[in-house]
Amino acid sequence: MDKNEIWDKALSYIHNNINSEVSYNIHIKVAVPVSCDETFFEIVVPSTINKNIIEFKYTNLIETAVEMAAGKKLSLKTTVMEEEIRELSKEANKIADEYRRQTKELIYDLSPKYTFDNFVVGSSNEFASAAAKTVSESPGHIYNPLFIYGKSGLGKTHLMYAIGNKTKELHPDINVLYITGEKFTSDFIKSVRINKMQEFTEKYRTPDVLLVDDVQFIESKEATQEEFFHTFNELFINNKQIVLTSDRKPSDLTTLTERLRTRFSQGLIIDISIPTYETRVAILQNKAAEYGIRINDDVLEYIADNVRSNVRELEGVLKSVISKAQFKKIPLTVDFVKETIGTITVTDKIKITPAKIIEKTAFYYNITEDDIMGKIKTKDIAVPRQVAMYLCRKTLGMSDTSIGKEFGKDRSTVSSNIEKIEKMLKNGSSVEFDINYIMKDIESR
Repeated sequence: MDKNEIWDKALSYIHNNINSEVSYNIHIKVAVPVSCDETFFEIVVPSTINKNIIEFKYTNLIETAVEMAAGKKLSLKTTVMEEEIRELSKEANKIADEYRRQTKELIYDLSPKYTFDNFVVGSSNEFASAAAKTVSESPGHIYNPLFIYGKSGLGKTHLMYAIGNKTKELHPDINVLYITGEKFTSDFIKSVRINKMQEFTEKYRTPDVLLVDDVQFIESKEATQEEFFHTFNELFINNKQIVLTSDRKPSDLTTLTERLRTRFSQGLIIDISIPTYETRVAILQNKAAEYGIRINDDVLEYIADNVRSNVRELEGVLKSVISKAQFKKIPLTVDFVKETIGTITVTDKIKITPAKIIEKTAFYYNITEDDIMGKIKTKDIAVPRQVAMYLCRKTLGMSDTSIGKEFGKDRSTVSSNIEKIEKMLKNGSSVEFDINYIMKDIESR
């Protein structure tokens, strides 16, 4: 059996036994076997990051897999690819050229419509707004890092854009980079895959102001967290401004490494809460002015009193009643809003049900709903079933007994399945990405 056959068999074993799909894809799958003798099995990897991660965490697993495939005990030797070996892959070079082109594009990419001028300030967000303005005026010197947290739809992204836009207005020569946690992760994985970490570090470690929205996305992603840690340190020690947003405060990001939680907490931490009634009215008045429509205050006050969850839903309801009134060519009155707002909040708002969760989970994993509801226990069916049960618990707060009735299982089976997903999430499994994607699909209908 030659080295390639051994490696192919070893990869199958590794894939089934590794606790992180991301680590498998970006550190192990990219390896190429180069030699095999009576003592050593040698692989080459694209970068020193791959080599370090393998040697630190996965040597025993790989050696076990190689031994099972080769039928003899071999010591693993991991080296970094020489430049001439990298050049053998024309397709990789093509991808790398495109990536290089993209990363050299202007990094200031902020929507100009989100400013401090059109951010409605109330008691729920006035501290966050004031801190954001201070950061814009003196980036890197006060409130660094600035960490803003709160539920979705409360204006965190608006503030991030406002910081970027105001900073560029006051300091035209400053480089500002706005990015989401998800984009940082995908860029990191891509740069490792095509062996272009230098371009990645140049992009993320050179801005004067780094704005990272939804930083909680890097939770449970070991390699991404490692890279973000070094990016954070590089910027911080050079007095570059860092602003982060999250749906939770740092101490509640339980699957984030302790050293990152510590660094996120060393600056100013501010929460944004649900806007008060008065703030909701002011937001609606601003939006009506943006639309160029005159709306009586009693209409806006009625909407503000009945839609209390977040700014995004508040604006969505206003837009819906305006469009419905225009379509019917009737005045926008309180009576009209009373008649329609119930329909809007029931039919326009996403209604999540167990059936919807099962449907979207089956679609994502390319299996049938009957597969999820059935008794097949192979991994490609069992994991989606467990994910669907976990989502029923997480999003709907259902009990094990209630979930069991939906899936035709007993409560102990449900409890065991949910525990398996929770354990996978704690161990940095790629199932977190699957869950986030499915939820986005559910929420977008």
